[in-house]
Amino acid sequence: MKVKFVHPIWTNLPSFAALIVLVVAIFTNGPFPASVAIHFGIGGKPNAYGSPWSVFGLIIGISVLFIAISVIIDELWARQEKTKMFNWFSLLDDIVVGTMVGITLGYLAFLRHNDALFRFSWGYFGLVGGGTTALAVLLEIVRPYHHYQWTLVERENEVFKADIVRHLKENSVFFYWDYQNPFYVTILTIALPVVLLVAAVLSWFSQPSASLILIIVALLLIMPYGGQRVLVTRQNVTIRWGIMGFRVLRLKTEEITGAETIEFSPLRDFGGYGIRANSQMSGYFLRGNRGVKLTTGNGKKYLIGSDNADRLAIIISSIITN
Repeated sequence: MKVKFVHPIWTNLPSFAALIVLVVAIFTNGPFPASVAIHFGIGGKPNAYGSPWSVFGLIIGISVLFIAISVIIDELWARQEKTKMFNWFSLLDDIVVGTMVGITLGYLAFLRHNDALFRFSWGYFGLVGGGTTALAVLLEIVRPYHHYQWTLVERENEVFKADIVRHLKENSVFFYWDYQNPFYVTILTIALPVVLLVAAVLSWFSQPSASLILIIVALLLIMPYGGQRVLVTRQNVTIRWGIMGFRVLRLKTEEITGAETIEFSPLRDFGGYGIRANSQMSGYFLRGNRGVKLTTGNGKKYLIGSDNADRLAIIISSIITN
């Protein structure tokens, strides 16, 4: 089956081009000795030797991994955005790959000149890393936006409910997305991982093991990026977190007996934000003080925080009563 991408692949060209530049540079600078300096102390003095291809293979492998991750996440972003928004996350592969390529080009110059000490090449770093990122920003700005095939229109509650009921009686596919994505989530899942990734790249040749740990931590911190999304279909109410869409709750609509809008205090009633629970119900929210309380046939209650609680409650109520 042919996969149709919503997000244009050409936005990943900067990182891909940087990787091609690296591959060409590697083969035009060869052949290399069987053993070269592959690890350096803080002052740039070699302290470990090995095959240069172990370094090149690792750099190329990590670059391909980040390009692949970026393609997947960019596609998820494009399928979930409600209006055209700048996707800062699309710069992930360009920043990492561009920076790694820049540093590796400096490493190739070190091998070519047979220098005694490895010095960080700010020239290659700025030219390749900065150029790749700048071009990626431009491509993200001109990236086209595709609307969903079916979107709900803002109306008064009664008219809106009638419209939903009419749509449910048709045989067409029904789905509705509800979003909560506070600014603080964006900061925590973009700024901090970028800092860690840059630190990992800069310390790669001196402390590769520490760099790998920083990369892993950065990837874990990225996971919640995108906030909370609630998908309502005829069959299920599903809550997913992060751009990767990790499912944290799924309720079958046939199990839901009631849906009502309520006001609550996140700090007083639940002690904070996120996935919470008290003696009465489980809660899923990232901001605000309004949500939809769902009651199931077995008596369990769930609170879904929403910036459009009235609309979400109308949709769920319409599904369970029709």
